[in-house]
Amino acid sequence: MNKIPLLNHDSKIPLNKQAEDVLRSLIQLPEFSNGSLFPKETDLAQRWSISRNTLRQAINNLVKEGLLERKKRVGTRVTKQKISTNLNNWMSFTHEMESMGLSFKNLLLSVEKIAVDEEVGQSLQIHAETEVICLKRVRSTDENPMVYFESYFHPRIGISENENFEKPLYELLDEQYNVMPVYSQEEIKAVAAVGKIAEILKIKEGEPLLERKRLVLDAARRPIEYNVCYYRSDWFTYSIEIKHSV
Repeated sequence: MNKIPLLNHDSKIPLNKQAEDVLRSLIQLPEFSNGSLFPKETDLAQRWSISRNTLRQAINNLVKEGLLERKKRVGTRVTKQKISTNLNNWMSFTHEMESMGLSFKNLLLSVEKIAVDEEVGQSLQIHAETEVICLKRVRSTDENPMVYFESYFHPRIGISENENFEKPLYELLDEQYNVMPVYSQEEIKAVAAVGKIAEILKIKEGEPLLERKRLVLDAARRPIEYNVCYYRSDWFTYSIEIKHSV
């Protein structure tokens, strides 16, 4: 509490604006950005020698901006910022995150040849039990898993297990195999984390996830990749813009 700067009552800057500026600076501190509760309103008001109404003006402005959240009988804390991924212009996950200024890394990357099940086979228009290359990745901005991918590639492409899958996937397909992804068919739903997925993403079974299934096609609408992805819902949202036809 003593580390929190005092307000200048002799300044021409309104006290609620000064309080808001200090709160903005506190949001950047690791102890608060990681989810710790802010000091109680009564304690902050007393430290700054301002009324609780003046303090609430400052807090409410930051709540409206989505920077803080207030809960009755709990307190005020920094809002966990979710990553919004857009359905309107799809691209590789790496390029999509880079366009938002986010740098993701692989916490796990494995490649193996496996026999596909009925679902994957039907999507890729091949027989079940056909062997294909399967790429599995766990990705995040830090050391906590945020998203898990499973990608299955049509054997027609001839992709190798020895490729550098650290590169953006669709860039790799274009440069090394002259395969250009053109169409994407998406299916998204909310699911509960179970078994292996909960373990991989380090969450409890039953916690909500966004499951996205994507079938990627070339210009001739031939299947290239079938991708199943699980996003932690405390980190990701999906957005879509729909134009009304007159």
